Amino acid sequence: MNAKYLRPFSIGLIALFFLFVMYQFTKSNEFGSVTEENPNDKAESFFRTQSDGFSVDPFYLESAKSIFSPDGQFLRFDEIIAKAKSGELNLISELWNLRRQCPEGSTREQCHEYIKAFIQNEYSGEDAKKLLNLLTNYLKYEEAMVQLDPSSKSYTNAERYEQIKQLRRKYFSKDDAELIFGLEEATAEFSFNRKNFLDETKNLKADERIRLYEDYRKKSFGPYYNAVVSREPQYDKFETEMDLRQNELSKLSGSDRETKEREVRIRYFGKDGNERMEKVLREIKEEEEKITKLELEETNYLKNNPNLSDSEKEKKLMELRIKRLGSKELAEEYTRRLEYEKTLKNSGN
Repeated sequence: MNAKYLRPFSIGLIALFFLFVMYQFTKSNEFGSVTEENPNDKAESFFRTQSDGFSVDPFYLESAKSIFSPDGQFLRFDEIIAKAKSGELNLISELWNLRRQCPEGSTREQCHEYIKAFIQNEYSGEDAKKLLNLLTNYLKYEEAMVQLDPSSKSYTNAERYEQIKQLRRKYFSKDDAELIFGLEEATAEFSFNRKNFLDETKNLKADERIRLYEDYRKKSFGPYYNAVVSREPQYDKFETEMDLRQNELSKLSGSDRETKEREVRIRYFGKDGNERMEKVLREIKEEEEKITKLELEETNYLKNNPNLSDSEKEKKLMELRIKRLGSKELAEEYTRRLEYEKTLKNSGN
């Protein structure tokens, strides 16, 4: 596979909603509309007619050479396996990257024929057979996924995810399941158990809690730990440490807390980064103070003038908002936000 397809693995991949949406999408018989002039119709699909799933019509073999032509060098088979085992490469993401390159108008079945042809063209012998076997089993598993009921309220998220894991083991050996889903399943387990860790360590000193948290991540992710850490945004690291220090920070005086927070920010973002963040924090604080004063003024005004008409109330409130927020545009934006929040509240959200 092409090195250009190496994409960061999003931790959101484990979200059950995304999984079920993705698999529901694959139920569709078509990736696009098919017309009578569609060149794909010239070839017979062997996806269902060949028991081994490996035979490909020559039309696809020839077409795939131009469809999946690399602008660089495709990864070798051993590189694919090594990167998948370490979490650097996500095979499901790579499959979807290939699917997006299938010709417009391809049915789901035809698209998979193009992908199989690409594999047969690019790899040979046992390497190609291994990749085709993974693809064939994954497509069968993907079809089976749509039979699971994602709306059942009798299962927790962890229990539903366990169902998915068990289904995967029906289609893949232990090693193949780890190769394809290993990082995702490690991330899911880490997510499901993270709250327990936080509860159990909440009374520890912050530095010790941070050390144990990293040990917990290493144990949870195992061979994928380095890949996870290398892709983790600096701001996420900062926020994690601040969360782990929260109990300790809450016990400090205002000035001591600001000093400690500044120390952590400088460690992650440097002095310049800290200054930019402090500027934003000051602006947020000033904005919050403005809103607090405005809310108090509006409450007092409405309390002291209960007999005004709706139009008179709106006019006066707008005058107060323009005065406190500094411009008509900001006042109108604030008014729209209040209306939106009111709509959400009334709708039960």
